[in-house]
Amino acid sequence: MTSLAYHTDRDVLTADGPDAEAYLHGQISQNVDDMVDGESRLSFLLEPRGNIESCFRITRVGEGCYVLDTEVGHGELLQLSLERFKLRSKIEFVAQRWKMVSVFGGYEAIGIPEETLIVESSWSGVDHIDLLGRDLAVELPDCSGEEYERLRFRHGLPVIGKEFQVGAIPNETDLLNLAVSFDKGCYRGQELVERIDSRKGGRQLLRRIRSEVSLSVAENLFEDGQKVGEVVAATSSPSYFGFASVKGEVGSLTTEAGEEVTFSPLNEVL
Repeated sequence: MTSLAYHTDRDVLTADGPDAEAYLHGQISQNVDDMVDGESRLSFLLEPRGNIESCFRITRVGEGCYVLDTEVGHGELLQLSLERFKLRSKIEFVAQRWKMVSVFGGYEAIGIPEETLIVESSWSGVDHIDLLGRDLAVELPDCSGEEYERLRFRHGLPVIGKEFQVGAIPNETDLLNLAVSFDKGCYRGQELVERIDSRKGGRQLLRRIRSEVSLSVAENLFEDGQKVGEVVAATSSPSYFGFASVKGEVGSLTTEAGEEVTFSPLNEVL
């Protein structure tokens, strides 16, 4: 694949201080206390009752220093939520707007500015990394927004504010394997996640979908004539890729007209 770059903005929250590791580990759904410098992980921040307040990536920069990045418009809630229980913990949060360049097809030959975070991707089956920095540009051909969304639907992850919303149930995102640690101690909202997981997952699950006929957002999907799901995102040109919210026990999917819709968990590529 020819290397391409997709430029966008990110809301970033830096967390610094001697209590940063312990405080974040006790608040978010992901393990923090075993991260090494330069490592990134996906995580949720949950309400005490277990619903999603934020979905973000956390990167350890150094001892007591972390960068949390999320979708534009979601950084303020992330900061407010984390500061709500800080009390006397020695940690400082600073909100900023950074640049992100998603590079597809290899980045070794391009010049990367100093103080740029090189973030490994959790996408499946595609050569992809993210570069994060306060002022960032790379000299590569641009990946269009349409191309980027097609890649994301085929290989990437659903996004908060698009395919799932603040207040959603984490178990229904199909991101638990990436964003939740089940071997850590207590964290905010843990009870709901553990309870639903013990019952074999959420009532609905986000799934990657593919169709040879056009799909539209909010279009119903069926199994044996019964509605079992709904399209939440789709490309506008064939083959049609996207995401759908589907009942967890479904074995097949069709459109209302009976056209087959292929689907898979998010950790698989269609």
